[in-house]
Amino acid sequence: MKVEIEESKLQTAYANACDGVKDFMESLFGKKVFEAAKPTLDDYKTIRTYEDACKALGEPIFEDPNNLPNHIIALMKLETISRALWGRNFQPKPDGEGSKVYWYPWFALWTKKEVEDMNPEQRGALLSAYAVGGAGAGFGCLGAIGRSSGALAHFGFRLCQETEEKAKYFGQQFIELWAEYLKFNFTVGNRLK
Repeated sequence: MKVEIEESKLQTAYANACDGVKDFMESLFGKKVFEAAKPTLDDYKTIRTYEDACKALGEPIFEDPNNLPNHIIALMKLETISRALWGRNFQPKPDGEGSKVYWYPWFALWTKKEVEDMNPEQRGALLSAYAVGGAGAGFGCLGAIGRSSGALAHFGFRLCQETEEKAKYFGQQFIELWAEYLKFNFTVGNRLK
């Protein structure tokens, strides 16, 4: 009997295994197969879990002694993951001139069909979700308008990535944490394996 296992699935299993199982897998397949699976700041795709991010950054795993709300814990974990995804050499800094582009994981909370099927009252509530000083589709935002200058902050810079590819990975791989952070009534979809 011949059994074939995709390397990416094997590495994911290894990353989620306890030490004894990791030792067994290394003896069975060889250590070299799993070197890429170890979380590192040099390859963002090795960061598959919050624990991977902590390991790569050399930080302890957060334990909540104060019973913080779940969405706050999720935000703290997302910030840690975001720093790990930035990598070893990337130091994000806000750019006052606006010449740098950063990417944020963006989520469609409704499909086009769901919006079309809404009654006028539901659609009106959806379309009025964006307001200055309010929330754009459930994301907190602040606005300073009507003074000598204007400034808007639609989402947290700490959760941005320097490439669109990384932002997409961040949103899809950690979708459960994003759902907990945003805490909206939607179902969790695809997660990268």
